[in-house]
Amino acid sequence: MSEDLDRCEAFRSDILAAPDELAAVLDAQARAIAELPPDALARPRWRSIGMGSSRFAAMDAAARLRADGLDAAAETASASGPSRGGPDTLSIVVSSSGRTPEVLAAAERHRAASSFVVALTARPDSPLAERADAMLPLVGARAETAGIACLTYRATVAGLRLLADAAAGEVPGAGLAVAVPALDALIRGSGTWLADASDVLDAGRAVQVLGDGERLGLADQAALMLREAPRIPAVAFDTGDWLHVGLYTLFPGDPVLLSGGSPADDEAVATIRARGGAVVSVGPARGDADVHVPLPDAALEDPAVRALVEPVVAELLAAELWRRTSAVARATT
Repeated sequence: MSEDLDRCEAFRSDILAAPDELAAVLDAQARAIAELPPDALARPRWRSIGMGSSRFAAMDAAARLRADGLDAAAETASASGPSRGGPDTLSIVVSSSGRTPEVLAAAERHRAASSFVVALTARPDSPLAERADAMLPLVGARAETAGIACLTYRATVAGLRLLADAAAGEVPGAGLAVAVPALDALIRGSGTWLADASDVLDAGRAVQVLGDGERLGLADQAALMLREAPRIPAVAFDTGDWLHVGLYTLFPGDPVLLSGGSPADDEAVATIRARGGAVVSVGPARGDADVHVPLPDAALEDPAVRALVEPVVAELLAAELWRRTSAVARATT
């Protein structure tokens, strides 16, 4: 039990280090992108490949790139029908450890097909870095200590955004600097909502996490934080799609974590209320939520900033719920 408490505290320490680490990793990644060959990002097909949190970050990045007209997709590295790559392809392979076998295989396959391969990894000395044409770091100044992908998830989101900025001819990260103080402000202000929001989610039932389809990776990451840290069953849905496929398992008292901003928010909340569920809303203000978690204005005004800032909400909730579980277990032993 002491080991569990120690890991819980390490996770919280990682979360509190997020603003400083984000600033450091943005700088390190921008410098790495400046060293890429001029034509590397001009390739018309972008394929981001990873597992778990790496793929979640890639999903949202690919959605934004497609909205801008680029042929972009996020792939699960273990899928049986992967893309083959080619001279027209930029392959972004993501693995924090740099040793994930499926990601290594994808890097080798794309390199053999003449794709330009960029590795996002926390280990510059890893097999993945060796198999890539270029590398972006997932650590700026401080590595994670709890073994839970919170800092590296955010670093993956940042790296993918910086690559997109550079491809568009913009200065990589020029608009993301405000994410650092916004992230710091959200963490420092969490005392106004963390306990109440945790009470709602601490219902002894599975948590349903809803978010707009353009940010489905963020919802998946939030659900993962709840599964991995406090071991709470949690599943993510696109908010609109939840109204078609997810509402059937929502029962009275069940908690929902809603990342606001979908056109389906009003109908979803009304449905949750009708079924006796409880809502923790994040982002735009909602008077019909049980608890509202406000985001800094900078995050609400810019989706790229929001993608870096909002994940800390689920991280803090997961850490608090984990602390409660550990404390109860310790008191009964």
